[in-house]
Amino acid sequence: MSTLESIFWNVIGYSAMPVIFIVGFIAVAAGSLWLLSLGVDKDS
Repeated sequence: MSTLESIFWNVIGYSAMPVIFIVGFIAVAAGSLWLLSLGVDKDS
């Protein structure tokens, strides 16, 4: 593997985990807000 390829795959590898955590957190937060909004009384 060339140096450029090595750098590329290292960047991909080390950035994957934080991206997965952040996207997962946003998805859970959005889902939770949606579920909570279903139970809110629409009249008030």
